[in-house]
Amino acid sequence: MRAAYDAVEAAYAKAGHAPTWPVSLVVEPMPIMGATQSRAGRGHLIHVSLQAAESAMASGLIAHEMGHIVRTEAGHPSHDRTVHDRALARVTVPRAFARGFPRVARSAIGHVEDIYADDYAIPLMVGARSREFFGEWARNATRTAGDRWDEVFGALDIAFSIGNLDRHRLLEGDDPLRGLASDFAAGHGIRSLGELTTIYRDLPDPTSSEACEDILAGLVRTVLGELRARPA
Repeated sequence: MRAAYDAVEAAYAKAGHAPTWPVSLVVEPMPIMGATQSRAGRGHLIHVSLQAAESAMASGLIAHEMGHIVRTEAGHPSHDRTVHDRALARVTVPRAFARGFPRVARSAIGHVEDIYADDYAIPLMVGARSREFFGEWARNATRTAGDRWDEVFGALDIAFSIGNLDRHRLLEGDDPLRGLASDFAAGHGIRSLGELTTIYRDLPDPTSSEACEDILAGLVRTVLGELRARPA
């Protein structure tokens, strides 16, 4: 794990994006692959799951988390919780959706953060290996079964995965993954999959806080519209 971290740090430093705050890393049991906690000026703590630490994608995960660190230190609006909160405040959520909507909205916004983090991680470290990783993520999402909440979560994962691969020109136009996504949308009545994919693919960089807020508010409204259009 130390060698994987050192390789990532060296790649970021060579590109002029070395972190300036202290970075620590811990490997531990956790339900997700990894996460990073950041405290301004005090440092970052990268959490890596046992499963990820033992996989071939360990360096890719660390590179992804390092992308979040770089965006956080730079004050990028995609990683600014104040921008998130302002965007969410612009969307009126019906009472029937009030309890569950914050979680799906945060997932949609979290994918935006991930896209911007991967704008560093993919070209600097991960490269074409992203095709396998995000392809599997999208394929798993196409197997989603459940209520309208589950289906919208699945659509977000598919849109994020394909949008991210498209953004880095890692998905051919006739790739079977596109067919699986279309079949999922048709089979589950998801009307906004193309729109969501385009939002993730075309996120602008650089961007201002105001522009990012507009994008996030539009994204969240699209998610809400998809939920409202679906049977309970």
